[in-house]
Amino acid sequence: MKNFNFIDKNAKIYGTIGNFNSIGDASQIGEKSLIGNCCNIGNNVRIIYAELGDFNKIENNVKIGANVVIKNCCHLGFGITVGKNVKIGNNVSIECDIPDGCIIGNNVTIKKSVVLGKNNIIHDNCVLRGNTLIGDNNEFLPGCIIGFWPKDIGDHHYEGCLKIGDNNFFGENTIINVGEKTDKGDATIIGNGIYSMDKVTINHNDLIAVGNEIPDSPRAFTTIISSGVSLAGHVEVGKGANLGMQTVAHQFSKIGAGAMIGMNANITKNVPPFAKVIATKVVGYNKRPLAENLGFGTYEDEYLELVGYMLETACKSENAEDAIDKLRKYKGRGQWYDKALEVIVNFLESDQNGRELMKCRK
Repeated sequence: MKNFNFIDKNAKIYGTIGNFNSIGDASQIGEKSLIGNCCNIGNNVRIIYAELGDFNKIENNVKIGANVVIKNCCHLGFGITVGKNVKIGNNVSIECDIPDGCIIGNNVTIKKSVVLGKNNIIHDNCVLRGNTLIGDNNEFLPGCIIGFWPKDIGDHHYEGCLKIGDNNFFGENTIINVGEKTDKGDATIIGNGIYSMDKVTINHNDLIAVGNEIPDSPRAFTTIISSGVSLAGHVEVGKGANLGMQTVAHQFSKIGAGAMIGMNANITKNVPPFAKVIATKVVGYNKRPLAENLGFGTYEDEYLELVGYMLETACKSENAEDAIDKLRKYKGRGQWYDKALEVIVNFLESDQNGRELMKCRK
């Protein structure tokens, strides 16, 4: 043990500490732990086996698990628990529990109301706040802003909640807002297996891949959101959809499961499942989810084009009710076609949020 440390008489130090540290009452530093210089460790802190750098502040009643690395100038808030195998960078402020296996980069802020799952990776300069629940195995690249209040001029300081599932990837400078209060709830919900690229904005009350309309993709990610996509509030994106670069979706619009939206599209009407969209019109059908998710097992038009006829029938109908009635003729054409038809009809039977169906290109 080195000099110039203030250690309460009831503290128990089994590890190695540097200089100018303060260690409070009833705290315990475990064997093999390494504490740097100028750290302020509060009362009743338990450090099992960790390596701390310099100028860290650990508030009272914090528990730090085994094989944890915390670099310099970090602040761990009152009563939080840091699980095992966690790595925390420089200049990090954390007010919530950090479960096992999480990696936190530099200059990250995580507020008290956030609930994190295991094995999340949060890169440099991210901010996580609000009533935000994050599942397991997600990755947030640098500059993500997660959980701020809705951008709504009517009541922009009401804070609902944000729920993010498992196994998602969010690119640089992604923005995801919590929900606002509505008759349908106050949550923004992100499902599982989403690959979202850089500079994506997901606004209040958006629902992204929250259903099980189609099975998961055999690929690593099922739903794709490309760079620069901007989703206004109350937008719904079905599982397995693929949104091209710079797509803009207006409030209350719906994009069905397995739809493919071309880059720079402007979505003001509802897009049925499996549709392929260029600009503002349906121009065909998306083969990948049919072949891979629904199990057609082929990309050949001779086996898939009947789904294209279903979409053409729906998009040429006067409204969703008319489309459902006209689609009855396709029932019983075969197991895989019936699956595709079921997904399309279920979409049409759902609340259309006051939007018309997108039309086919002439």
